[in-house]
Amino acid sequence: METTFHAGAARPQSNTDGSYARDWNTRRTSPDRPNRSAEDPFAAANGTLRFASDRKTAASSEAAPDPQTRAAAGAQSRSASGMSARSTQSRTSSAARKPSSASSRSTSGGSGQPPKKRKRRRKKNKRLLLAAVCFLVFAVVVLVAAILLAGNCKKGCDTSPEVSPSIAPDASLTPIETPVPITDQTVIANDVTVEGISLKNLTVLEGREQLHRALDLKKSSFDITVSYESYEPLMLNADTIGLYYEESDVEEALERAARGEAVAASIPMHFDGEMMRNALYELNDKIPNHAVNASVTVRWKTNKVGDTSYQQPYWDFTPGTNGAKIDFTDLENQISEAIEAGDYTASLTPSVTVSEPEITLESLQSQLTLLGSYTTSYYFKGSTSTDPALVENRMGRDTNISKAIGMMQITEMAPGKSFSFNKKTGDRTVKKGWAMANAIQDQTYIKEPGGGVCQVSTTIFNAILRAGITNINRRGHSIPSDYVTSKFEDGLGFDATVDSGHIDFSFKNDTGHTIYMFIYISKNKESSRKKNINVEIYGQAEEGVEYRCRNEILEQTFWKDDESRFEYEEDKTLPAGKQVQVRNAHDGYRVKTYVDKYKNGSFVKTVRTEETIYKVIYPKYRIGVAAETPEPTKSPKPTNTPDPDDWDEP
Repeated sequence: METTFHAGAARPQSNTDGSYARDWNTRRTSPDRPNRSAEDPFAAANGTLRFASDRKTAASSEAAPDPQTRAAAGAQSRSASGMSARSTQSRTSSAARKPSSASSRSTSGGSGQPPKKRKRRRKKNKRLLLAAVCFLVFAVVVLVAAILLAGNCKKGCDTSPEVSPSIAPDASLTPIETPVPITDQTVIANDVTVEGISLKNLTVLEGREQLHRALDLKKSSFDITVSYESYEPLMLNADTIGLYYEESDVEEALERAARGEAVAASIPMHFDGEMMRNALYELNDKIPNHAVNASVTVRWKTNKVGDTSYQQPYWDFTPGTNGAKIDFTDLENQISEAIEAGDYTASLTPSVTVSEPEITLESLQSQLTLLGSYTTSYYFKGSTSTDPALVENRMGRDTNISKAIGMMQITEMAPGKSFSFNKKTGDRTVKKGWAMANAIQDQTYIKEPGGGVCQVSTTIFNAILRAGITNINRRGHSIPSDYVTSKFEDGLGFDATVDSGHIDFSFKNDTGHTIYMFIYISKNKESSRKKNINVEIYGQAEEGVEYRCRNEILEQTFWKDDESRFEYEEDKTLPAGKQVQVRNAHDGYRVKTYVDKYKNGSFVKTVRTEETIYKVIYPKYRIGVAAETPEPTKSPKPTNTPDPDDWDEP
């Protein structure tokens, strides 16, 4: 037999037949009754009241009565158990005799307990339900009180006596009012005057229209006179100085008037300072002896070399001068004060101060400092003993050099801009006026249009190196040039060849400032048969900074050391045994060039290096193989080296 015990309930007594009271199992195990805890008063209030006696029993057990009380209670319990058992047996036998009556009781839902006991249980359940309801009401009241207390603390923790929620608030408290929106139809009730116009009883729209008319009329009346001594005065009107008013000021005045707030009697006026200054410059220019800025102009002087005159550009600086000028700040203040005072027809006299030029001679010269220059020389004619072919070649070179210089005599280059020699000269052809002259090609000299212009590109190259320009595209000749310096070795690596349509010489202005390049021809003081090519680079210099060039010969190959490399070819037009040199010999070099930066005479760093290779060139001869024809005896010609003045240059 399975026995179920519940906390806080008296243990059921067993009948004589070994079974418990019928109603116990029926009430405790019925599936349609919720299994609720006896400690939950709300569960009891919802209909599960069967645990009321259990709680009472549990409570009585927790009270721990004295031994006598426990003994009496035990006897009573045993007596009740016996009675219950006998009653159960009696009901059982009775049920056997009267099955219909038992069935009717079972159908009617009877619990099988005595009526008095059921009545007491119902009363207890009602008391529990009443207690639960009272507890719920109490909790609601406490919650409402807490909310009201929190609201009072937010308002500043008022120490005034607490007001019951059921009592109406004090009627003297003023509620927060929402501002009434102002529209164009809002009527201005107060007596407000702005710009001499009464806005009382006008709508906002009507007030706005009247204020606009008054302000526009006020602007049109602006007519201030500015005069200085006997000079013609300057008239300033609203358009001249850009007189205006802010629309926001008008709207603010109307809104304040509509709300009954204090309003200023006038709308402020403003003017454009830049427009006013431009107007005052007209009067300032009339004042004599005003400051004059320093200036610079490119001028020309004539260099006559032989029968030819050349133009040389140069900077002509004019220093600035001090003078008098209107004190614009003081005059602006006078105009502002007149506007604020409402004096729109004032006559003002400006203050005149000593002015200095904005552009000084020093500032101009600092931007046009000579950064670097270079000069090379060339023969333009020969002596009486010079070979006619050589003289013709020199004249062709002179023509080409002069033509190229004329195309780039003044060149201005902004920062980052590039210079291209071939773009400046264009294609060098006979049709375009270029003369035939010697040019280096394949380690020898050949005549071509524009021959000789490499000396111009070489001179430019050396000038820009000394100006601190390092972004350069340059290629050396296959044969070293002897016109770079008076000392041949010092010029190695500092030549720049060009070839129309093939090899270009170019560079980019990387100085960060605008530079100017002047190129011109002048007379050579050492020889009347020579001319000088001069290149000057101007720009903004770093104080105390200069750039110096040097080279280092890394390797040299002597042509005389290998006679097996000499070249010979037979020439039937020459008498047998006669030898004519058709190609000059040159040593080979591998050279490294440097550009060093110095400041105040001290080395700072090397800013550019480049390596150039000149291949060794061996001599070439033509040997005569024709039969000799007797000729009249002539005095032998000298076989020594000719005068250096009769040498030719590439």
